[in-house]
Amino acid sequence: MPHARYSYGAGESIVQIVFLPGETDDQQRWVVWFLAVIEGRQITCGVSYQALRDHFDADFYEPMSAFLAHRSAIEQVTARFIAQSQFEDDDTVLMRSQDVRGLQQ
Repeated sequence: MPHARYSYGAGESIVQIVFLPGETDDQQRWVVWFLAVIEGRQITCGVSYQALRDHFDADFYEPMSAFLAHRSAIEQVTARFIAQSQFEDDDTVLMRSQDVRGLQQ
């Protein structure tokens, strides 16, 4: 069952983005990873610990609680990031603090 759905675009160019439940705390890379499905393709998305601290009030030593508390807002920012085709070289989406700053409402 999807965690959340978003649509971006207009007319025939609407992109459906579905976020799946679950997340992974990558303490080696300082990123919280989560999954999205775009037009049937699974995409790994991530938000850096620094972005969580700077924009979502994460505790320095426990960023996961902020991710869980603000997941809906993080998914909204991620959906805008995806809609702008901001993919890494490995086809992941990784939001850093400076990326989130420009996309938050």
